[in-house]
Order: sequence, then structure tokens, then C-alpha cells
Amino acid sequence: MTAAAITLTGSGSLLSEGTPAVGDTHQRLTAQLQATFQHWLESVSLGKTLQDTYKQLYQVRQDCHRSDWDGYGAEPVSLESYENAKRFVRSLPFSLSSPEVSADPDGDITFEWYSNPTRVLSVSVGPNNELHYAGLFGASRAYGTEVFHDQIPEVILSHIKRTIL
Repeated sequence: MTAAAITLTGSGSLLSEGTPAVGDTHQRLTAQLQATFQHWLESVSLGKTLQDTYKQLYQVRQDCHRSDWDGYGAEPVSLESYENAKRFVRSLPFSLSSPEVSADPDGDITFEWYSNPTRVLSVSVGPNNELHYAGLFGASRAYGTEVFHDQIPEVILSHIKRTIL
């Protein structure tokens, strides 16, 4: 694991799953980082936002894991979508406010940051490694799809910050 992978800006950067390191030292360091992350998650000042988001995510999974959960033929939220959404939450910087978590009729999980009717961003996470986003920022709009590999793409992070700051 490189020093660049150990940052304090986001929880996901501490626990990147794609590191090429192996061996006893790597395993000990990974275990220490996971314990540190768990300690931060349990703290009120750093972990409250993540705890709230995880609770919402778990509730969405419980409410929407069956077909037709909305009474209009919605697809169930799959275990793959749920696991990818957990990875997404784990990758969010601690400094961000908690998003609203919901399910889409196609079975994706959506995270929404809302400031007012003209400043809102939605990011959908599905069973593949893609993040679909759409945002409204006053008269400007942004939308697209980004690949997700345990770190939230900078374009999406900048749109989240643009929405809530």
C-alpha cells in the first residue's frame, strides 16, 4: 500500500481494495486501518453522517428487496446493488452531509443531496460498476455516467460539493 492511499479526506481511500501489496505487513496495516475506520465510524463527530447513511441504506434494502416493492412492478434491489452502494458510502469523505437514500424502480439505489429546488444532485448505484448522476445547479445542469472502483470520481465529488456548499 502506498502512502498516497492513506489519506484522511475520505473513508474509502483508507480501505482501497485494489492495492497490489501482499504479505504479513500488508495484512497488519490493512487490519489497523480497518480498526481505525471502525473507530471513526463509531465516533459522534466523524461517524454520525456515515451511520445515518448506512441506516438509510439498510432500510432501503429491507423495504425493496422483493419484486414489485412499490406496487407498480419495480425491480428488487439486488444484493450486488446493495454491496456497491455500501462501497459508495464507504468512499464518501467524512466532511459531506448525509444524502437521502432511496431505491429506483429499476432496482438501483439512489443517493440525493438537496439544498433547495434549484440545487440538487442524484447519484444512482446499480449492480455494475457505474455511477449515473444528474444534477441541477441554478440554471446549469449536469448528468452522466462514471466508472466506480472504490473511489468516487472527482467529477461526482465536485458536483456533491457544488450542491451542498
